Amino acid sequence: MTLRSSKPGMSLSARLLMLGAFPAVVMFFALMIFFTSARLDDARTELARSGQLLADSLAPALEYAVVSGNTNTLDATLEQSLQRSDAAWIRVTDVVGDELSLVRQNQGASGPQSEHFQTYRADILQEPVDVGGGDLLSGSWGGSSGALRVGTVEVAVNPRLLEARQQQILWSSVTVGGVVLLFTLLMVRSFLSKLLGPIRKLARRVSHLIEGNYKTYPVAVGGNASEVVAIQQKLNKLALHLAHMEQERVKTLAASDTARQKAEQANLIKSEFLAAMSNELRTPLRGVLGALDATTQEPLSARQSHYLKTVRQSTEDLLMVISDLLDYASMDDGPYLPGNHTFDLRKVIENCVASFRLSAEQQGTVLELQFPGAWPETLIVAGDGPRVRQVLASLIESAVVVSGDGFINVRAHLSSLDPDQVLLNCTVVDSGSGLMSTQLDPESGQAPLPATGSMGLVVVQKLVELMGGHVKVGVEETGGSSICFELPFRLAMAETVDSKER
Repeated sequence: MTLRSSKPGMSLSARLLMLGAFPAVVMFFALMIFFTSARLDDARTELARSGQLLADSLAPALEYAVVSGNTNTLDATLEQSLQRSDAAWIRVTDVVGDELSLVRQNQGASGPQSEHFQTYRADILQEPVDVGGGDLLSGSWGGSSGALRVGTVEVAVNPRLLEARQQQILWSSVTVGGVVLLFTLLMVRSFLSKLLGPIRKLARRVSHLIEGNYKTYPVAVGGNASEVVAIQQKLNKLALHLAHMEQERVKTLAASDTARQKAEQANLIKSEFLAAMSNELRTPLRGVLGALDATTQEPLSARQSHYLKTVRQSTEDLLMVISDLLDYASMDDGPYLPGNHTFDLRKVIENCVASFRLSAEQQGTVLELQFPGAWPETLIVAGDGPRVRQVLASLIESAVVVSGDGFINVRAHLSSLDPDQVLLNCTVVDSGSGLMSTQLDPESGQAPLPATGSMGLVVVQKLVELMGGHVKVGVEETGGSSICFELPFRLAMAETVDSKER
């Protein structure tokens, strides 16, 4: 039964933090909504009560001014009341509804009919006067007329005042609640740090054991749970056991070291020869590169600069081919480890194809480069950039030789394996005779070097496999060859790559 791999979930600290913070957040929002709603209702009730209270208090104060018709006193009283209140305007009408006075906060503003105001009314009553036990307003018939309504006072409140008050309440509630929530989260985080501290120490102990540090540590009993103390004791026993096994391994390696030295001595002469041959071949080529660098310092036309750049790139490719031959010869001597450094994958592919454009154009071959899908402008990955260029250059060089006046199409497709790893699928299609597809024999692992003098498809296959990929060959319907290699790369810079097949 094959176990299906899955991505790790949240860390223990994150889970515990969520466990402690989730109820606090839910309670925070519930209480904030409840108390904010209560404060908003109180503000609405208070505004209505203050408006009605102002109208009720003005009614008896305006009795004399309304009865006597003294508009100056009426206006002065209304203006003073308006200045000490939040009302938008105050209006007084007589018993038949005619306006006696109107005072507004802004005298240039519109009248009562221009906006929808919340209006509060109170009747202005004339109370009977009792003089010597008799009512001056009482008739000879002995009845009593009581209080007479002589007018109405209206107090209008702008709804925007309530909206401003509500907004102030909301902001204050959010501010206070946010501070309380932040304090609660900090307290939860502090408690979690004390709880998870011993567990993190145990994790570091395990990391030390993995790294080969088998040192034992005193068991900290005070303040730790019994389970943590037991794990510390078990880790000390494990460290002693691993230290004993390491001593046995050292003895075994020492016994086999003599045999290994004898095997290395047998290949020493060949290695020295390869090193000497490498220096003999590389020295003149580096002299050519130096001469090219000196020539580029002279005044040159754009075409000449392009030619010199191509010559330099070709010389560097030749140096790389020499290194490849030495690498191929050294593959039998021991394990070959590809490099691991960061580079721009798209730039490597573009530069490699550009170095062959001149030679392709000279023989009438159309060389095309395509990046299907949503390639980012910059894709920094970790891997062996020179070997990627080496593989692609070998395939293009062989395709240029066999294509003649046809075409060569290089397609670089990118897909995502997981959030931090991508897969390069690069296909080189030519219109030649299909000879390239016959130069690779996966069964025997042997292939003749092509007439171009390149390193050969077998070396391409070996390098691709050493970098964790594979090579596929095929024949096009037009008779040409199709060679595809796939290589995985680890992302060294955060880039968004579509996980679907493009």
